[in-house]
Amino acid sequence: MKAGRPSKDAKNTLDLSDVTNAPKKTVRVNFNIDEEKYIALKKHALDSRKTVTQLLTEMIEERLVER
Repeated sequence: MKAGRPSKDAKNTLDLSDVTNAPKKTVRVNFNIDEEKYIALKKHALDSRKTVTQLLTEMIEERLVER
């Protein structure tokens, strides 16, 4: 008998990561914008019940599909 977790040595078992899609790697984007435009964007986000990040991500995805 040895100490430790018995499942640690199991070689033929599946992990959750083996059957699920790995999350996509994300990167942070930072840029300057005119304050008035930011306020308008923030108001639009509030009206849409979304975050600024969600809105900008959707806008970028739409533009990339257009190409």
